[in-house]
Amino acid sequence: MKRKSFSIFFIKDTFSIGHLMEESLFQHQKSNEEQTNAKRSVEREAYRFRTTLSKMKGHFFIKYYEFHDSTAKIAFYGDFASYYRETPYTYLKKEDYLHYLGTEEAVHKLLLDSTIYLLKELPFLNELIIEVPNHGKKYSIHLTRREVDQFLNCHLSDKKDGHHTRHYFLCKEPDIKKFVAEFVKVKKLRKRL
Repeated sequence: MKRKSFSIFFIKDTFSIGHLMEESLFQHQKSNEEQTNAKRSVEREAYRFRTTLSKMKGHFFIKYYEFHDSTAKIAFYGDFASYYRETPYTYLKKEDYLHYLGTEEAVHKLLLDSTIYLLKELPFLNELIIEVPNHGKKYSIHLTRREVDQFLNCHLSDKKDGHHTRHYFLCKEPDIKKFVAEFVKVKKLRKRL
């Protein structure tokens, strides 16, 4: 037999007895509220991910992105022609593409900058995968927040931009080379016949 509960209220000099309700109903209401809060949290994180991604350097040339369970995957276009086929009415020119993805060094800088920016701005993001097919090679990274924090010797989530303070990471050429050597995987792509 289920235990039932009721409440006695004192309103305007009289006692009132509340409705009898089963405890299982209260538990059901709590679980519904918890599910609703969890759903809102996931929606909020997805929205923050999309808005942060739209502010990232080179975001115009992102082919697709995924965000699921604190893991993000981002893939860029391999060349300007494939980007232009997908978005023919763009105001961007080939020079814009070459600025971000024209050389191997530019790809390396973009990978490092994107990694630091996303992990700094999104404290709920724990794993990041970025793929850039370019110049017959596929540059990819698959790393966790802990690996990047150890590499930079700081906690990126503590460096999130506030209203009045900004933290910048100045990376010189040796830092970029060290990042590439440790995290970037390069794979040759086959040519299509």
